[in-house]
Amino acid sequence: MAIDNPYWDTVKDSVETDTRLGGGPVVGFYDLKRTVQENLARSPNRQALVRKYSWSIPDPETVEFVAQHAHNGLVDPIAGTGYWAYVLGQLGVDVVCYDLKPGAMLHVNGWHGEDLYADVCARDCAEAVALHSDRTLFLSWPPHGQDVGQRTLLAYQGQRVIYIGEGPGGANGNDAMHMIIDRDWTEIDSRQPVKWWPQRDRVTVYQRREPAA
Repeated sequence: MAIDNPYWDTVKDSVETDTRLGGGPVVGFYDLKRTVQENLARSPNRQALVRKYSWSIPDPETVEFVAQHAHNGLVDPIAGTGYWAYVLGQLGVDVVCYDLKPGAMLHVNGWHGEDLYADVCARDCAEAVALHSDRTLFLSWPPHGQDVGQRTLLAYQGQRVIYIGEGPGGANGNDAMHMIIDRDWTEIDSRQPVKWWPQRDRVTVYQRREPAA
């Protein structure tokens, strides 16, 4: 099913295969065989697009993958502009969105602009997920070195998490967040999305681990 996805429309013609960092489809690949001018001409403005849409690239196959695992709808506690809710909604996925500073206040964090693509309510991430234990948690690009991802996982009482981001030592979350994932959650599926070069984010679906007898 074709969906309206202007973020993807902007970057899709720049997707290449990363031959240096483990392979996979990337946008903004810096090929040493090209001149600096040629590389710049092929590289979309990542900062502008992240600010306007989202940190992760919602390529069509990844959007469908997330939709397939969005049991009972999603709760997105750090929704930013609400762009993921916008594209997933076109596939029939109900997403409730929160952000600490939505809408016109988003410019305060220096990343997202004022455009919103879905209704985003102002609420702390932990408070938000505590309201929706029946939904799957959608945790996309929790900020690096902060406790946002950690507090979100500790407050969430549901059974399924869809995480988009890098692993331990990467650009997302803190050490405590990754320890919680390893301790409390079991990976049941994953896929490699189209990513910004040289990021190493992945989409991983987790099920809550049964407590030890």
